[in-house]
Amino acid sequence: MLFNVATLLREPAGSGRDYVLQPDPPVHRGTVQLIRTPGGVLVLCEADVLLEATCSRCLAPFAYPAHIMFEEVFAQQVEVATGSHLPPPEDPEAFLIALNHTIDITEAVRQYSEMAAVMQPLCRPDCPGICPECGQDLSIAACRCERRPIDSRWAALAALKRTSNG
Repeated sequence: MLFNVATLLREPAGSGRDYVLQPDPPVHRGTVQLIRTPGGVLVLCEADVLLEATCSRCLAPFAYPAHIMFEEVFAQQVEVATGSHLPPPEDPEAFLIALNHTIDITEAVRQYSEMAAVMQPLCRPDCPGICPECGQDLSIAACRCERRPIDSRWAALAALKRTSNG
């Protein structure tokens, strides 16, 4: 996800380029628009990504789709015509145009993908998880563990349930 912007940096502010992103993990498909600004290049990206995750219930690895969009200004470090270095941007964490006049949006895509990630991902909505006693994945097979209440205050209810089933 590397773009050479040397010619774009020689053009007036407002000039632009449009690109279609090729599949490159985690990006499945997307578009990028580069617009020349007085201090660099504005990158407008919209992409469908495939995020790798671990199910929060059964701990199985899986991937799920997400959609990301971002607008970030990549600051120019070197004047294209003269090769002279420009003052660094005020924000120390700003995205930068490389010294060879290329923009790599890989880190921006990673950061926005992390923000789009689900806090507690599930491999499927009805995932039963794992048995807290033996660790059996309950979506694969049932276990024979007798799950007793941990809290002794529930022991009387558990005993009542056993006598009614018995």
